[in-house]
Amino acid sequence: MNKALAVLFASLLCVTGCKKSHGPDGDSKSELGAKNGGTPTSREGQMYMLGMKLAQAAMVNGRTDDALVERTFHAAEVIADITLKVKLEPLPVATHKSAEDGAAGLHYLLDGQGKALGRDIETQFGSSASAAYELALKINMLPTLYIDDPKDKMGDTMADVFTRLAKATKLEADLAPLITKLKARAPMNDVDDTALALNKSLPIAIAELYEKDAKKTN
Repeated sequence: MNKALAVLFASLLCVTGCKKSHGPDGDSKSELGAKNGGTPTSREGQMYMLGMKLAQAAMVNGRTDDALVERTFHAAEVIADITLKVKLEPLPVATHKSAEDGAAGLHYLLDGQGKALGRDIETQFGSSASAAYELALKINMLPTLYIDDPKDKMGDTMADVFTRLAKATKLEADLAPLITKLKARAPMNDVDDTALALNKSLPIAIAELYEKDAKKTN
């Protein structure tokens, strides 16, 4: 659990520490378009950013600096308000007990606000946007859930989930290395590092696919 938390925390710091990857909550002078390192203009890109911010805030809530959690959650609130006109339910009250707060974060994402947002996104923006959002949630939950024990079936379940999401988002090539490692029960450190890297690369990959489409329809 400590390693998983470290990976999530490092990913959160990377995202919040880079001005050009903030999304709608970032510097208003930053360039539009995630391909240029700025604010996503496609719904798929915006929903990926929403899922990433929400999942990161939920998974480290009560387990790291409260101010950092608040800033990250506020970023999710801003995106949800602007794009979906939705007010997010607060994160679970932190107990500062790692196991309890981790379980509460997973429940919030899988059964509470996270699940409700997925339905809203599907209704308002369609299946590719909701798949991008779900992909962000699952990427950022992965370091907490994955176990590299060949007898543990969760790796196969996760591989199936990412295979489905890869097809729905047209990101098969980007997600193939992760899926292969899950099926092979690669070491936890390897899978965690791959998840961290995807938090950097997937927003750009999504932009390459969907920002071009957005321009054609305007």
